[in-house]
Amino acid sequence: MSEHRRHPDPSDPPSDIDAAAIASPASPTIAPAAPLIDTPARVLTHVLCSTLAQATFSATVFILPVIARKHFQAERWQVLIITMAPLVLATSSIFWGALLRRTSIRRYLLTYWAIAGVPLIGLAFVQSYWPLAILYIISSLGSAAWAAVNGELLNRLYPEGRRGRAYAYLSIGITAGGAALGLLVGKLLEHNPESFRWYIPALIILQLLGVLLLGLLAAPIERLRTRATERWSLRTSLEPISHMREVLASDRVFLRYEAAFMTYGVGWMICWALLPLLVTDKLALDYDQIARSTHVATLVATLVMTMPFGLLSDRIGPIRTSALAFAFYALYPLMLIWASDTFELSVASIVFGICSAGASVGWLMGPVTLAPSADKVPQYVAIHATLVGLRGSIFQGLGVGLYALTGSFTPALIIAAIGFAWASQQMLALHRLIAPRLATLPPDTQPPATPPSTKPPSAIQP
Repeated sequence: MSEHRRHPDPSDPPSDIDAAAIASPASPTIAPAAPLIDTPARVLTHVLCSTLAQATFSATVFILPVIARKHFQAERWQVLIITMAPLVLATSSIFWGALLRRTSIRRYLLTYWAIAGVPLIGLAFVQSYWPLAILYIISSLGSAAWAAVNGELLNRLYPEGRRGRAYAYLSIGITAGGAALGLLVGKLLEHNPESFRWYIPALIILQLLGVLLLGLLAAPIERLRTRATERWSLRTSLEPISHMREVLASDRVFLRYEAAFMTYGVGWMICWALLPLLVTDKLALDYDQIARSTHVATLVATLVMTMPFGLLSDRIGPIRTSALAFAFYALYPLMLIWASDTFELSVASIVFGICSAGASVGWLMGPVTLAPSADKVPQYVAIHATLVGLRGSIFQGLGVGLYALTGSFTPALIIAAIGFAWASQQMLALHRLIAPRLATLPPDTQPPATPPSTKPPSAIQP
């Protein structure tokens, strides 16, 4: 039985199981039924828009820590600043979520591009490390806006029983585009280390095209959205912080879900921070080798496994899907310890990509599922993304600090493996907690009895 949005009985007392019913001080109201994307052209348009908006951005930024290290001779702590920036600034996601409640999706997307994309065009002119770092930090602030709008579109455009596979279709497009562009970027940099000065602006212009098309796709669902009407003030600007505290205090299920992701973040953040140092300091790889054995290998594996994990999430729910992915993630840091050449690094990256397919479905579908109403989805996704920033602030420094202290990657990577394994156990414990409640839901809230469809996007029907 899949985990899905809970419909609590108002007569029940608050508990760990149905606490999402009181996740907001005000009683939640269920939004009108979402319009379905029921034509092949619109499904493919959604995939194309998201691919242009995100694959271009990921292809731009994945190699920046390596460019900083190899091209601008950045120190270890300076590379750490680059790897930490997008994850630490994910803490701003709750404020982005609040902005989304006040404005149209099209205007929000243009704001996202102006802050996330435009500063990267300035990388064409940088001559030293610090201008690169400053522009990337500004861009990272904007990149935190994506999670909330992505969750809002997924929630409004697709019915509940099909969101897992819908997310899989989107991820396949983004992943395939990112892998192809990542391979191209690696070859361009290997041929000419200065090529980032022209390919980055070109990719950001393509990102703008995706944002504009996505805004057009979102236009019909604006009538279903409930916008906040309060005038801006210092008090309202700080409300997202108090709302996040209230949600986590009252919704114990969501709190435990976030606790499991926090433990998972120990492993993920350590590996993320150490990888640029490992490929340059330990393995001494060139740009093309780094792109093929890390970014491209990971994305190809993610591409292959995203749809199976999407279908699995529709059947067993995002909580158990995440538990499965976390368990296998524990292999990745151990394989990084073992890696001594591009082949072994590629195998480790493939394992990482397979696990990322499962974790990414659980990462977004968890908040979408656990939110007590459709109108609360952007808030829950934004809280979830904000906590990524807290994880990044703590655990990346832990990994690099242990490496600097010991001169070895092994101690930090062993801690990472333990974090992944423990997070899997936390997710399984959470499923055991909510399973009895799910079993007692009335028939109209049960998941579909038929198995998930394995048909292509063109076959999605209302």
